[in-house]
Amino acid sequence: MSEILTPRERFGLLVIDEVQDRVPVLPLLTSYAAVFCGVPLRAYYTDGETMAKCQLQAREFFQTDFISIFSEVGIIAEALGSEYVYPEDDLPFLSRPKWCNLDEVAKQLTSPASKEESLAGRLRVYLDAIEYAYEAIADRVPVLAYIPAPFTTAQQLVEPETFLLGLMESPEVVEQLLSYALKAVISFSGRVIRQGALPILVDPLASGSVLSPAQYLQFALPFQKAVVDFWHRYDLDVVLHICGDTTGIISLMPATGADLVSVDKIDLEQALTAAGERVRLIGNFDTSDLWLGTPPVIEAQVEKMVLSGKGCPRGYVAATGCEVPLATPKENLMAFVRAVKRVGGYDFPKH
Repeated sequence: MSEILTPRERFGLLVIDEVQDRVPVLPLLTSYAAVFCGVPLRAYYTDGETMAKCQLQAREFFQTDFISIFSEVGIIAEALGSEYVYPEDDLPFLSRPKWCNLDEVAKQLTSPASKEESLAGRLRVYLDAIEYAYEAIADRVPVLAYIPAPFTTAQQLVEPETFLLGLMESPEVVEQLLSYALKAVISFSGRVIRQGALPILVDPLASGSVLSPAQYLQFALPFQKAVVDFWHRYDLDVVLHICGDTTGIISLMPATGADLVSVDKIDLEQALTAAGERVRLIGNFDTSDLWLGTPPVIEAQVEKMVLSGKGCPRGYVAATGCEVPLATPKENLMAFVRAVKRVGGYDFPKH
């Protein structure tokens, strides 16, 4: 059945608080697109044209409403000097952070000779992927680029355990490191925006699984807000995504200024109550259920989620809570999309 609106038109109405023909559908199809297309993961995250082609092919098959440019959260940290291993059939992982400890961070960032560093690494892959996807489909489908937030980026620049201990033992040094990461995030995201993509701020390591609400207020939220404020200069509608448990911080997340908040491990009704009057919500189907479930069960669960999400006063996007697992059967993902479209309709003019 042909649809009334294109995905771009649908999203455009959502962000100006106007009714759409149906709920937009956004399973977080990131590296799953490579597996779906039979492309080795290393080829996907090291070549922008390959990444874009996989994304386009997956979107065309599943008929989702967005293109998702993303590989993993270490991309900015790598550009700043952290080292990563590139497995053939898995995502990059941190092998050596830029600094071993916070004493090194304090010494370098407070040195009179310290200067802003240029960005390198695989950032060109992102920009190439955005350029290709934008030329191919941006007139009909929004191109999303997932940008690691300062807190998540900072945690990839120093030994992770040392970083987390520093939140309590050396908070002033951690804040210096966060300011350093913030400059890099803003610098790179400016290039992403000028390339034509809509950036999404992703901060999985700032979830309630890692931070207390008080720590989130001190170490994550101010830096998220600084990025959001910068993106708003471009008159963009900003998405903030935090994986994991956000129960303790959901009422705080709108203070970042984000226009849309994407959630994971939280009861959707609770998120609606805590934040639905202030932001548009995105979420939050359990990715384990998507991976391990059967199509009939998935459809029933998705229908329940969408009917609940449609009650969000500011608007709703049906999505997975996190990235679609690489081993997810395509039939399960098809069931997810099918269920959203079946029950996600609004009363929209036909002419």
